Parts: sequence; C-alpha cells; structure tokens
Amino acid sequence: MHRFLEATYYGSPVWLQNFAVTALGYGLRRERRGPEGTALLEILRQAERWAASDIEAYVDAQLRAMVAHAFDRVPYYRRLSQQTGLKASDIQSTRDLSTLPILEKEQLRRNPEDFTAEPRGGERRLRLSTSGTTGTPLAVFCDVASRRRHYAFWTRLRAWFGITPGTYRATFFGRVICPRGQERPPFWRVDHFQRNYLFSSHHLHGENLASYCEALKRLQPPEIIGYPSSLHAVAAYVLDKGLTDIRPRVVFTTAETLLPHQRHAIEQAFGTKVIDQYGSVEMVHFVSQCEEGSYHVHPEHGLLEVLGADDRPVPVGTPGGAVCTTFVNRTMPLLRYRLGDQVVLRDATCKCGRNFPLVADILGRVDDVLVTPSGRPLGRLTPVFSQLNGVRAAQIVQPSLDRLVVRLVLGSAFSERQREHLLYELGKRTGKEMRVDLEVVSEIPREPNGKFRAVVSLVSQLKR
Repeated sequence: MHRFLEATYYGSPVWLQNFAVTALGYGLRRERRGPEGTALLEILRQAERWAASDIEAYVDAQLRAMVAHAFDRVPYYRRLSQQTGLKASDIQSTRDLSTLPILEKEQLRRNPEDFTAEPRGGERRLRLSTSGTTGTPLAVFCDVASRRRHYAFWTRLRAWFGITPGTYRATFFGRVICPRGQERPPFWRVDHFQRNYLFSSHHLHGENLASYCEALKRLQPPEIIGYPSSLHAVAAYVLDKGLTDIRPRVVFTTAETLLPHQRHAIEQAFGTKVIDQYGSVEMVHFVSQCEEGSYHVHPEHGLLEVLGADDRPVPVGTPGGAVCTTFVNRTMPLLRYRLGDQVVLRDATCKCGRNFPLVADILGRVDDVLVTPSGRPLGRLTPVFSQLNGVRAAQIVQPSLDRLVVRLVLGSAFSERQREHLLYELGKRTGKEMRVDLEVVSEIPREPNGKFRAVVSLVSQLKR
C-alpha cells in the first residue's frame, strides 16, 4: 500500500477502515472469481470421479500444453531451446520430464522477467511478492485468468466440507489491517462483500486474546482459516481458559507447516477437524487433506515430483525435495521448480474414492533442519510439545551446532513437572551432544509477513 494511503487508512475510524477493506474485497473477488475459474471448476468436479488412467491422460495433456506455451513465450525456455536443441515436442508425458532442467529459486529471484511469458493482446499482469520463511523477496507474476483458475481449487476444497463462496469466514493471515501499535480491540476488520472477518495475526498475544475469542464467540463463523501458528495461539488460550463456545464447521490451515501439537490443540479447542492445505504463491502445486484426513495432490493444478540429492525420484515413503510444474499460471509457467521443501509420498488408496496421488508427510523447508555436531539430522522436535497444555507457543532455535534454545510462551497450566518432561523429551532426541536451554518469553516475534517460524536454524543460515 502507498505510504500516504496507508497513513490515511490507519488514521481513519474503524467503520471507514471496514469500508476500505470491503472495497478492496470487491476488487479481489473480481480478480479471483470469473469465467475461467467457473469453467475449470466444472472439470474439477468431474475429475473427482475419474479413473487413474483418465487423470494420467489429463496431466500429460496439461504438461504438453504448458511446455509448448513456455517454449513459445518465455525468454528462458526459448533460449534453452536454442542452446540445447530441446523442443517442446520432445516433452510428451511425465516420463519425459527429466529432459527439462530443474529451476532453482535463486534463478527466479535474480531475474523473474526471464521466466515470465511475453504479454499478448493486452493481458494485464499482476505482481505477487513473497519472502517465505527466509525473508528474501521473490517476485511472482500472474494474470487474472491464472488467479481465477487457482481459486477454483479452493472453491472445490471448501465444497468438500459444505462451505460455499457466500459462507461467512474468519481469516488469520499476515496483512497489517490495523496499526501494529494498537492496544485495544477490535483487532479485526470486516470485508462485507466477501463476508470475511479479517483478524490481525500481529496482535495475538497477552490480554488481546480474550477479545479475539469474544469476537469469534459472537460471530460463530462456519469457516476459520489462517496460519497454523495464529490459530494455535487462539486455541491455546481457549484451552487454557476452558472455553467451549466457539464451534466452526471446519478449520483450514495453510501457508505454514502444520505441526502435530498445533493440530491437536486447534481440534480440541474448536471441536472440529483441521484441514491442512499446502501450496505456494508461485501457484505450482496444490495439496490438501480430504474428508478422510488424507493429503492429496490436486493433479489438475500441477505436477509434484519428489527427488533425492541426485535429482532422481526417491522411493515412495522416502523424504525428498519437492519439484513442481504449474498447470494454472500461464504468465509465469514454471517447469520443474524446486520449492525447497521436503515431502514424503504415499502409495495407497483413500476411502474418499478420489484417485488423486497421496502425500504421507510435508516436512517443511530444508533450511530449517536441525543437526547435531556430528552432522546427524534431528528430525522433527516439535512433537515434544503435543502433551504440554501449559505451552501457548514455542520456537526452537539452533544458534550453534552444540546448542538449542527453546523459547516458550507459557499458560497458567504449565508446571515444573511439564518443564522436566520437556527437557527429558528433548534430551532423548539430542543426546549428550547438545545443550538445551529453555527461555520463557512474553511473546515470540513473527516474520514481517506475519508468519511464525517454529524452527529456526541459524547454523544453516551461516552455511549459506
């Protein structure tokens, strides 16, 4: 937002801010919903009943179309074709993918225009920026048609749980919708056009949490969606105070890795399922849980490869790096784009009846893997918090190879026994190689984008 407009917005009364948020919501809805999304949504609904062979044929057709488009209109791929002799017609199916080079995020960061399709016919280009968990900005481009195609997948996902586009919802994301220095509620604004109550993720601490819960109790939104860390902060307060009167139909989490203790607390607090979605601003993949709780790749959105250190597919059940190819963003048609996340595929069928590929686990960013002085990966440490109802928020920081610092925001139920249990569980995993320090804090700062990092490896940052 322009600084003058931002200052005007923050200086306005809340009712006028709600009007501005609603006006912005009108524009966003026009961007996100339209004929391109409606047409694709009809295909998506049919695809739920397709046989595996039908899905494979659809994926191959989408791959051929996107590769042809990229080689025709994207400078990087045109140059690749000229330099190597590789032609779009050489890619006929997923079996031919290995002939394409893997695209690294740093390449995109250095020169995003090189991966952007040349506009034709007055196409309007939208710029979406992301910093992820690294804080390093990355420019992503799309057009309105791509946005509408992408949001068709959200419409389908919501429909699985009885949520329609007109359903009221509460959202907890990173937009600074009220001044950071604001000390009194309301810490939320209302987009009346999209029926969206936007709650600030930047004020979720201390006494403020009571006003959040009072608002949710009054509103009773059928859908709550947001960062797992934001929803966990509210859930921890709900459990700490013994509240039982906030009952949404479904809770969606997205944009951060959902940790086991967060899922457990959110489901306990709100008395409903947590449905996790895994995607990216680059619009190269869409993974979500279904009604049975299984994680599905939505194959019509893009192709997900899981590769090892040698850039070859790993066996099913083995962690590997996520490499994705978009089928929806024709403005920035990224082919074999390395996300920097670790994923585990699963070989099974789901009771929901959809023949979509299954994901066993989403492990998050490679950069945030903790290691011991001997080089042993520690794996996930966050499950140690799952049985500690006295912990409202936690962050594990590795400042050096031989030390972990665990930052804790505590609730009234935390006891010396829980402290001893936490140190014991951490010690079981770290052994004698590492020192573990507990640090009690009033709050854990979020990233500038409002996201929360549960694991921070300063060691990996020093190595880069």
